[in-house]
Amino acid sequence: MNLRTLFTEKRAVSPVIGVILMVAITVILAAVVGTFVLGLGDSLRDTSPSASYDWSQSGSGEDTTNVTLTHVSGQSIDADRVRGTVNGATITFDDDDLGAAWAGDDGRITAGDSVDWADGDWDGNGEFEGGDQLRVIWTASGGGSSSTLTTYTVR
Repeated sequence: MNLRTLFTEKRAVSPVIGVILMVAITVILAAVVGTFVLGLGDSLRDTSPSASYDWSQSGSGEDTTNVTLTHVSGQSIDADRVRGTVNGATITFDDDDLGAAWAGDDGRITAGDSVDWADGDWDGNGEFEGGDQLRVIWTASGGGSSSTLTTYTVR
C-alpha cells in the first residue's frame, strides 16, 4: 500500500459530498412542500395580533351605565376579524358588529380607538349586571382558528 497515494487521492470526496447535498436538498424540499400541502403554512402566518387594551366602567353592579374598551397600543387589527360577546352572546352596535363600531375610517382598529359597550344590544335591554363577562374574539382569515384578545368582568 502506497501511503502517499492514500493522502493525495481525492476522487471519492466529490461523490460523497454530492450525495450528502442531494439528500439534504431533498429533505428540505419535502418539508416545504409538505407544509403547504397540509395547509400548515396558512396557520403559521396568521397569528392573533399582539396589543394592549384598557377597560373602564362607570357605575357598578346594577347601576353600570357604560363600559368603554380602548385599544391602547400594539398591532392594528382588521375590523372584520373581531367580534364581541357578553356572557357568550354576540353583541351588535346599531346593527354593526364590534369591529365596525370600534374601527376608524380605514376599517382597522388602531391605538387610541375606543368603543362604548353601553350602545350595544345583546339581550334586549342593553344593561350590564355585576359579573357579566365581556370578551373580544379575533378570528383568523378563513375562520380556521380564533383567540380571545381581551376579557372583562363587570363589577
